[in-house]
Amino acid sequence: MTDSADAIAGRSLWADARRRLRANRAAMASAVLLAVIALACVVGPWLSPHGHDQVYRDYVKVPASLTPYPGAEAVEPALEKALRRARVEIEDWRVEDGRLRVVLIAERSIDPRLTRYLDRADLFADSVAVEQSEDGRRLVLEAAVSQQRFLFGTDANGRDLLTRTLIAGRISLMIGLLATGVALVIGVTYGAVAGYFGGRIDAVMMRLVDILYSLPFMFFVILLVVFFGRSVVLMFIAVGAIEWLDMARIVRGQTLAIKQQEYVQAAQALGVDSRGILRRHIVPNTLGPVAVFMTLLVPKVILLESFLSFLGLGVQEPMTSWGVLIAEGARNIQGAPWMLVYPSIFLAATLFCLNFIGDGLRDALDPKDR
Repeated sequence: MTDSADAIAGRSLWADARRRLRANRAAMASAVLLAVIALACVVGPWLSPHGHDQVYRDYVKVPASLTPYPGAEAVEPALEKALRRARVEIEDWRVEDGRLRVVLIAERSIDPRLTRYLDRADLFADSVAVEQSEDGRRLVLEAAVSQQRFLFGTDANGRDLLTRTLIAGRISLMIGLLATGVALVIGVTYGAVAGYFGGRIDAVMMRLVDILYSLPFMFFVILLVVFFGRSVVLMFIAVGAIEWLDMARIVRGQTLAIKQQEYVQAAQALGVDSRGILRRHIVPNTLGPVAVFMTLLVPKVILLESFLSFLGLGVQEPMTSWGVLIAEGARNIQGAPWMLVYPSIFLAATLFCLNFIGDGLRDALDPKDR
């Protein structure tokens, strides 16, 4: 009995689709890369030594580098800038093993408390007076040189671009996933009900969709910004409240075809109520096209959020998104091209991954199109 049962056991549609999806190298590689990007955006800011809103006044628009800042050429100008108000002259200085030793001279006695001038600078810390002449006009100071690494460089305000790019990925991916989730819930429910009941109910519901389509999206977003201000929640509401319209039309078309199938008619003949038919037969059989559309809707929402942020209607500082960073990079492209390059790479890689995954799901769930 066991052998015969194993012989007739087969794969389900979803198991067969999963096998075809795994055979698609482009889709699987895109899924791995997308997982790495998402993990980096979630975990990366916690591991970064820089806060996303931490400002380094001495490191404004510094280029990306694997070597730590400051370089030897930057120590002397920073030292002169820090001690400018102390009215002293720098006789000699040197840096050894991350420690600065500087000799100061003046025409009057030097107050050892001027070490606070060095501590206020981003480049130096823990400064102490180690030696002073008898007349007080010669003072030797030592301080630790604060070395910082900026793998992606810094922005126009002196903030670490790597940390801000990862934080921006959190916002962009969150808006994309949440808005897509709203479109999934509202669109599937609305489209399934309209397609299943048909007749006047279908006509009224779909005319409402046509009316919402006719409303200018940008006007709707501007009205929300005027009344409620800019915020992440606003972006989520504005995008999610519009993108479910396409989902509703797709599900309605699928429902019109599914409700004519024999298993649906058999359920009706057995007395299954409409809610049970929608939950057990209609909605599950629309999930194939819906899953494909979701993978295409997420990049669409991310691009839409980036476009709104580019226009200044997105998230507010100090929070950011890839659209905000790209807008800032476009304004500073001549003097600081890295501000545009790195956020653009993250956004483009995410969009490519989602599109390849969508193509893979389409081929896996509908092998007749291959």
